[in-house]
Amino acid sequence: METEVNAFLSTLEADPAYSESTQLAYANDLRVFLLYLETVEESKPALEDLDTEHVISFLEAERNLGRRRNTLVRRLATLTYFQDYLVEGGSLTGNLFDGNHSRIKQVISQMPANESPKCLSEEQIQDVLLILQSSSRTRALRDRAIFMLLLETGLSVASLTALDMTDIDLASNRLHVHLAWVGDVWLGMGKAHQPVEEYIDEGRPNLLHKPGEPALFISQMDGRLSRQGVWQILKYWGLQAEPAIPLSPRLVRHTAALRMMNAGMNSAGIQKRLGHRNLLSTQALLRRLKASCD
Repeated sequence: METEVNAFLSTLEADPAYSESTQLAYANDLRVFLLYLETVEESKPALEDLDTEHVISFLEAERNLGRRRNTLVRRLATLTYFQDYLVEGGSLTGNLFDGNHSRIKQVISQMPANESPKCLSEEQIQDVLLILQSSSRTRALRDRAIFMLLLETGLSVASLTALDMTDIDLASNRLHVHLAWVGDVWLGMGKAHQPVEEYIDEGRPNLLHKPGEPALFISQMDGRLSRQGVWQILKYWGLQAEPAIPLSPRLVRHTAALRMMNAGMNSAGIQKRLGHRNLLSTQALLRRLKASCD
């Protein structure tokens, strides 16, 4: 089976729709499954081992190791994608375990639901981006720019929706924003630069119906996008993920704070980005995120 796994992973590498992080997640899931099969069978895994009983016993073993429900769901999704690839390529003549999907999912359903996440994992970030990049909807370009700007800067929704076209400097990869307790500053956009540029060049002109509209982010109903609109946007795309992600500005903002801390930004710098009045509040938040997310 290892030859087929390598071929499957090579097809992912050649497909620009799959980010490097997504490819690594699939590779990790399949390597863990192969190692499990080799351990229990005491031989090299064969395609015939991709069956109901082995999948169930694998998921049960992962559960006993303390894996979270979301991890088991992702493991199953990876095995399903891999199996579909084998069937489509003719390596398998039929679905080996889909007819018993209820038995397999029962193993996962026996686990308690995960607590609401305090921040997004890298895998969840890549899942959301993949869904946005794969969408043919015009609004997806706008929504990807919003998601990435929040993730890279930690801005509040109020600050984000207040942005005008004149606040964006693509040449220097910066944006001008008014931060609470700080005032007017220029912030680097980081990896949000490309999504913002694509939105301005391709997405915004298709949404714009009022010439001269100053707002950077505009709604499909014309005019400046509202704070409630941003909440609805994030919630919508989070629900498109499998499993669904309870995406919200708060969740993305906390993720941004943790990423900034891990990148070496000090607490005072993060405090300014988040608009906290008290540095102690920022430090307490970072401790909680570090303990629950890292």
